Amino acid sequence: MKIKDDCFKVEQKQLIKTALIDLVNQPSDQQARPCPGCRFAVGDEQSTTSSQHCSAQCPMAHKQMSSDPDRYPIESGIVPLVYAFYSMRLMMPCWSCEGHSDNTGTVFKTPKLWFYSTNEFYAKLVAQYVSALKGEQKITNHWSVRILPFSQSMFTTTYSLEPQDVTPDCTNLLSLQNDINAISKDFRTEMFKLANHYIKRAEANQLIKR
Repeated sequence: MKIKDDCFKVEQKQLIKTALIDLVNQPSDQQARPCPGCRFAVGDEQSTTSSQHCSAQCPMAHKQMSSDPDRYPIESGIVPLVYAFYSMRLMMPCWSCEGHSDNTGTVFKTPKLWFYSTNEFYAKLVAQYVSALKGEQKITNHWSVRILPFSQSMFTTTYSLEPQDVTPDCTNLLSLQNDINAISKDFRTEMFKLANHYIKRAEANQLIKR
């Protein structure tokens, strides 16, 4: 059967389109530092505001992206994904785990990243992106976006990006961490492509007209 399109109000459609335009207008990590409050100077450069060296490979990224850098720096295996989310500006990471296995190789904690989003449609883009990666066989495992039942406040929604239906004793942690790198690699570029696709679709189909 064909899935029927939802009959949203014109105001709701306009809000989604505006949110997508806001997303694609966010500065890149080469235009403004993505890590909150970062004042790290690279090498002989004295500037604490230049973003020309910003990347997930920054030696201070694991601390700059943590709210408690001394006790809880971001684990190295999840740094690329946390950084990718920070570079989007409107999807703020709030907790992460690189995944862990015991001395037999059994995975007892899968990698995951929790994030807040200023718009629920952004979370949909993330879900669509990782689904496409799996379909193109660029990642090994199925990843999905979940809505979590708790949040920092009653007015925000927390999402989790995590592998789906993972059986710990038959899953190699390395494959999950390789997925993290693959998801992170073109995250911003592909998210923007999806956002622009929906913007153009809205305009072409006159979605915001009554």
